[in-house]
Amino acid sequence: MHTIRPNAIRVKRFRDLKETLRTNRNRLLVGIDIAKAQHVAQVRLAHTRILDKQLGIPNTQAGFAGFWAHLQHRQTETGAAAIVCAVEHTGTYHEALAQFLEAHGADVVLVSNTVAHHNRRTLDGTWAKNDPKDAHNLCDLLERGHVLFYSRPDAPIAALRHLVRLLRHARTDLAACKARFRNTLLPALGPAGEPLPPALVASLPPPLRRLCPATPAGPGSGGPPPLALAFEFTDLAVRLTAVQARIATIEAELVRVAQPLPAAPLLRTIPGVGPTVAAILLAEIGDIAWYTKFSQLRKLAGLDIIGVATGQWTGTARISKCGRPLLRWALYQAALGAARTRAWRARRETMLAKRQGDRFAFLKANIELAAKLLRIVWGVWRSGRPYEPGRVSAPAARPRLARGRRGTPPSGQGRPSIAEPRGSQTGRFSGSRAWEPKNEPSGRA
Repeated sequence: MHTIRPNAIRVKRFRDLKETLRTNRNRLLVGIDIAKAQHVAQVRLAHTRILDKQLGIPNTQAGFAGFWAHLQHRQTETGAAAIVCAVEHTGTYHEALAQFLEAHGADVVLVSNTVAHHNRRTLDGTWAKNDPKDAHNLCDLLERGHVLFYSRPDAPIAALRHLVRLLRHARTDLAACKARFRNTLLPALGPAGEPLPPALVASLPPPLRRLCPATPAGPGSGGPPPLALAFEFTDLAVRLTAVQARIATIEAELVRVAQPLPAAPLLRTIPGVGPTVAAILLAEIGDIAWYTKFSQLRKLAGLDIIGVATGQWTGTARISKCGRPLLRWALYQAALGAARTRAWRARRETMLAKRQGDRFAFLKANIELAAKLLRIVWGVWRSGRPYEPGRVSAPAARPRLARGRRGTPPSGQGRPSIAEPRGSQTGRFSGSRAWEPKNEPSGRA
């Protein structure tokens, strides 16, 4: 029986695998549709023929062993050199089977749920969905190389990811408690457009009293809330206190688990990165050696710039907001914290100055700071050296061109076009898009 390969070997094998999936015919490709009780798999010899169109796998150790014996029989029959299995990321249902296959020497890769959803309709031109079709869909994507690396972090990073998941759920509960109070219970005490009387605010439990908007000084009018409403206030205050205690406990455990990691003290030297944010960065990024260039890390955070252009129309560039939302949230919080220092506040003021008139200027400037902090995280983590403020220069203010309707430059003020139309083509191409040199601003957030 094999053992699970180290992550360094697994990353290298995945890179070599992805480069040859479209051409190598000497592999068994297995697409597995994950379910709770029984998985469904399709087995094919790469770019040759389908060996098993539909194969049921009971979600038990005995079912896994029987499935692996069948794969070994097919491998001996065809003479394939390797077995590659593709699964969708479906919560934690796939982990037991993936770990079993990895331990027996197979290569396991992931398929994006979004890619699988869009590719499913191209198979037979219908909107039908069933387990055999999903397994066939995964095999098709695997054969074309549209797969992702299946990361199996080491024990400290795996523990951090579990704690970060708990922290996310706890913060969701906290936001639900606050929304319940502000949007449902508070308007029941009086008009939502004016503050509550001080006497009524004083009768609320202390945890809820801190959530009330500021009230003018003075005795005011109003008595205690009705009996049923007062009981609900007390119950909500208990829930709110318990959730806040949970968050404090989880954050303390996060810091304790992250502190021994070598990258933790390095990330703490970056402005705005505190103990909790550093732990979230470690958990969400995993191992910096998994990434060969910064653009991969930027896509993971959803801070990569995308745009839509068609014909004579060009949309406004924006961030993709894909990848890991918690990583993006941690970087935004780090940007807010870094802006409390003089140097980074000056950087943000420069970014705000080039967005005059934009009502989302503050948000976009903080997002730009977050992207800059991510690049610093990349450099600090890979180099193994702490953050040095002198190595980061302040950006110079760049003039912005006036934008026309729907993000297009106004006529007569755009950039020089490649060629001026003439003759009968004037009416057809007079609004052609202008050439956009690389040294000009692109209006990115």
